[in-house]
Amino acid sequence: MTMFRSALLAATSLFATAAAAQDAAPQDSGMAQASDIIVTARRREEALQDVPISITAVSGDSLARSGVSDALGLQSRVPSLSLTNQGTSRNELGFAIRGQRTQESQLLTDPPVGTYFAEVVQARSVGFAYALYDLQSTQVLKGVQGTLFGRNMTGGAVLIEPNKPVDDFHAELRGQIGNYDMRDIYGMVNLPLTEGLGVRFAGKIRKRDGFTRDVLTGRDYDDQDYQTFRTSIRFAPTPEFESNTIVDYIKTNEHGTALVGTAANPAAPAIAGYATLRGFGIPVSDVVGQFAAQQARPHYRFASGSGTGGTLDAYQTQPFERLKNRGVTNRTTYSLDTITFKNIVGYRKLDFDQVMDLDGVPAYLINSNRYRSIEQFSEEFQIQGKAIENRLDYVLGAYYFVEKGKDGSTSSQFPELAIAGSGLPLNTPAATFLNAYAGSGKAKTFALFAAGTYAFTDQFKVSAGIRYTTDKRNARIFAYYPNLGTCLFRVDTGTTSFVPATLADCPQTNSKKWDAFTWDVTLQYEPNANLTTYISTRRGFRSGGFSLRAASTEELQPFDPETVQEYEVGLKTRHPLGGATLTSSLAIFYQDYKNVQKQTSSIDSAGNVNTIIDNTARQKNYGGELELGLIAGPLNISAFYSYVGVEISQGRQPGEFALVGSPHHQMGANVSYEIPLSGDAGAINLNANVSYRTKQHLDKNDVLATEPGYELVNLRAGWDNIFGTGLGAAAFVNNLTKSYYRVGVIGIYNEAGYISSVYGEPRTYGMELSYKF
Repeated sequence: MTMFRSALLAATSLFATAAAAQDAAPQDSGMAQASDIIVTARRREEALQDVPISITAVSGDSLARSGVSDALGLQSRVPSLSLTNQGTSRNELGFAIRGQRTQESQLLTDPPVGTYFAEVVQARSVGFAYALYDLQSTQVLKGVQGTLFGRNMTGGAVLIEPNKPVDDFHAELRGQIGNYDMRDIYGMVNLPLTEGLGVRFAGKIRKRDGFTRDVLTGRDYDDQDYQTFRTSIRFAPTPEFESNTIVDYIKTNEHGTALVGTAANPAAPAIAGYATLRGFGIPVSDVVGQFAAQQARPHYRFASGSGTGGTLDAYQTQPFERLKNRGVTNRTTYSLDTITFKNIVGYRKLDFDQVMDLDGVPAYLINSNRYRSIEQFSEEFQIQGKAIENRLDYVLGAYYFVEKGKDGSTSSQFPELAIAGSGLPLNTPAATFLNAYAGSGKAKTFALFAAGTYAFTDQFKVSAGIRYTTDKRNARIFAYYPNLGTCLFRVDTGTTSFVPATLADCPQTNSKKWDAFTWDVTLQYEPNANLTTYISTRRGFRSGGFSLRAASTEELQPFDPETVQEYEVGLKTRHPLGGATLTSSLAIFYQDYKNVQKQTSSIDSAGNVNTIIDNTARQKNYGGELELGLIAGPLNISAFYSYVGVEISQGRQPGEFALVGSPHHQMGANVSYEIPLSGDAGAINLNANVSYRTKQHLDKNDVLATEPGYELVNLRAGWDNIFGTGLGAAAFVNNLTKSYYRVGVIGIYNEAGYISSVYGEPRTYGMELSYKF
């Protein structure tokens, strides 16, 4: 920590030194201007190297060439960004930036990293992985974004910007085939209908066999079977008015995510109880042995036996995942001389059903069915403009958001048979015993915000912003035993015990309202056109909420917002090198988190263990990001390195890891090279992407959930516009070195007695044919 503070002071000195030493007259560089990427990190278009924020922007074409076909691949291009499977599905990703990660995916709990599609927040990330096609850019903002993007942006934000209709006709058709019987087809048509009116259609259909197989049933898991379509309409009858509407749709029907049994804890009461209390005649050693046998199997093979029926299979059906995600977005702008009115409205409907074998071994431990049906609506109105002789850029805005729906599950869990008073003999088959959590909720947010940048001189600028937000949450939980017709939810008697509620009193409700101010201040100095330095402080907060898995009045208590104060210093440069340009971006940050939301266990007066989210912790996050880029004619190189450290200063639990879901060190490089062929023969494009991350803890206190460091190597070679025909051909391979790594775990080794794991994709390869016209 002392070293980091020294680094922060050194960076601050660098800020001052750069400001004093580079007073030479600004020099323009055509190559530098050509290499600028336009971003919208401050809700207006600016050059990437001029924005005083740590931000990474990658074009849609560059993502495709580096082998990134879904959101999980973004971490190979972006420093301080980590993605893991959230919960039990590859369709739901947990984003982590600067050590701030998503811990829970329920309705009424919010992530610290916001995901945006066409400037509309996506409250739930389910299906977001499949949105990366026909894109203008993907932008990753690192650090607190609480003023312009609102609540929950304590870690950062991921902005997906799709391509808009343009004024000329063009189209593309692309097909891929590969191992695991992969078949992928993508198409896009851009149609200008009349002057000022155009439409763009884009879509993708992908099927691939699963790379993980159940050796008992022969069923494959981790397959892909999805289709996604997007229609965009642009209406611009005059230069002052423009309206863009997007309708998108995603549907999946897959076998589901393989949860592979990794380890069992013979000392855990649940494992011992499974063998001795249930009367199933299975010794503890056999249960533990099933997990040990799994480790001896080849990679991507496991034994679950789900769907084979019998008394130990609650559902007598095979796991699956079925998703429908559809949305409508409209952005309308009207511009006058120095002022622009902008309205952003969005609606999304999500339906997601899963059946899961959570333990991943033949022993019947935990099976679950989870369902979600959630709607969201948002409305944002902005006034953007310039004032004071164009030295002030400002944005004023109002924001409204509402999310409501159902989030529930039905499970058969072996420990539940031991509950006193259940009325069941201990050897009752688990198939007759289920517990259900029927949760529903509603979240409403309203905010007012203002931000601006004032140029005191052409070199020195000050930016500041403020936002006021109110949040209200309503929760309803109905926890019960459906096969028994009795209540699972425990209520406080007001004396010394918690007892099951009557069925009539089983539905429980709670609500709470919060409000908060967030703000930011940035000092920016640009001694010349090729150097930007800045120092900033930003305040953010993450909303409070409720757990819809509550089984007692104590668990249904609200948890409060967490707050963060962030300090950052940064340096961005352009270095013209003859006919080439080298760019660099360095940011060093320090974050002070208070009232950190953390899942803990408590024991009530009746001796029941309650899992709650409280706000007793405090922590410091610190680190930095370095990005380099080189454009030299046909050669384009980008590279990055990042470090993240976490120190829990208050509320650390025994055995808890400070940094979870992110490695301390990440690094990567992407190299692309274009070789023009003579005449109209086209061009050869070569691309290599390499990334490495050190070990990371996938669970906060399970040592067996720690994943060693690993590298990923993706290669692609293509021939574009073959002999001027518009045809293209390419070959690609991802995970060239066959790295075997985990991207998520269910880490309940100490609680329920086991760990199950989700593994990353193996080596995949294929060929591609395309036609542009």
